[in-house]
Amino acid sequence: MLKLGEILDIAVFAVRAISERKARSALTIIGIAIGPLALVAIMSVVQGYSGYVIKQIQGLGQNIIVLVPSSSYKLTQNDLAFLERLPGVEVLTPFYTAHAKVRQGAKSIDVTVYAVDLDTFFKALAKLRLEEGRVPSPGESVAAVLGHFVAYDEQGRRRYSPGDVVTLTYYEIGKGGQIRERRINVVVSGVLAEFGNAFFVNPDKTVFLPLSAGRRVLGLHDWSGIIIVVRDPALVENLTKRLRSIYEDRAGVISLVEVARVVSSITAAMRFVTLAAGGAAFMVAVTGVAATMITSVMERTREIGVLKALGFTNVEVLLMILSEALVMSVLGAVIGIVLGVVAAYVLSGRGMVIRGAQTIVIKAEPAITPELLSMVLVMTIVVGLVGGALPAYKAAKIPPAAALRYE
Repeated sequence: MLKLGEILDIAVFAVRAISERKARSALTIIGIAIGPLALVAIMSVVQGYSGYVIKQIQGLGQNIIVLVPSSSYKLTQNDLAFLERLPGVEVLTPFYTAHAKVRQGAKSIDVTVYAVDLDTFFKALAKLRLEEGRVPSPGESVAAVLGHFVAYDEQGRRRYSPGDVVTLTYYEIGKGGQIRERRINVVVSGVLAEFGNAFFVNPDKTVFLPLSAGRRVLGLHDWSGIIIVVRDPALVENLTKRLRSIYEDRAGVISLVEVARVVSSITAAMRFVTLAAGGAAFMVAVTGVAATMITSVMERTREIGVLKALGFTNVEVLLMILSEALVMSVLGAVIGIVLGVVAAYVLSGRGMVIRGAQTIVIKAEPAITPELLSMVLVMTIVVGLVGGALPAYKAAKIPPAAALRYE
């Protein structure tokens, strides 16, 4: 059993050996730091964004299924009646959707227009809240609820209030495939509180109309889809499978629970790839530590012989060499983790841009957790000990007499 004084002597020898070989030790520490840097930066960003995406999807409602027809199939009242009879279905609503432009002062912005049963829609998106005004009744075809960033511009200046008239400009395909521009005026009934980016629907940049406006105002004849609110989230998966088996290629069935599961699967795969890449960096670090320690042992053969002649045991010599590797790995871990945290915030600060009908910019804080930092620290220390194990063993086996004659 080593005494405290012996442990302190071993630590002093280790620090002195590193300080005497500053350039070589610094390069080794930098090589070690690359692994922690990569793991902390990439994994924290991946986990941060995946957590954000899953939270947003769940915010839309884990009990929602969206049925979207293919280009060759039209949803009708028969589909609606059939879906209403399915076990587990609480409420549902068809919807129409179109893309339009709205003036905000001197410029126009792109918005999505949804004509839907608003009571059902608000029930499906439980977090959706009115900032002011009211939800129009089903018969008010020209009354609209504006998303937060339709009523307010990018600078936060109010552009529309309840009672104002908004002109929607959109394009429709007429007979013979001709595209024509249409303009309709709607009266603002209410303004939504800021919701945040969401998938499938971005309420902040959407104009909501009663379902009757789909035909009467927008001039659309076919439903864009049906939103199904399931009574219990536990029933979503089985109902999704049943709908897919019934509709096959006639309609797409989108379950937000499944989307969250897919995101989790993708995240797990990305974590594996990151670990693999980090593992490659750690293997290089092991080689670097081993090379440094072998060279150090060769240069200090005579010193090791003197220490053994003074009474150092094989175990003490082994621990002395291992402690050098341990000190370098701890320094490399600290440097790598600090730089990884900085890099994570730089990467996440740029945001993730999703381009489609609307451009969505997602910004999420990196998930820098104690578990991640602990894992990286332990992995780095193991790297140092593995890299220093063979040189330490060789140093411990050097005979004192041979070491003292070494030049």
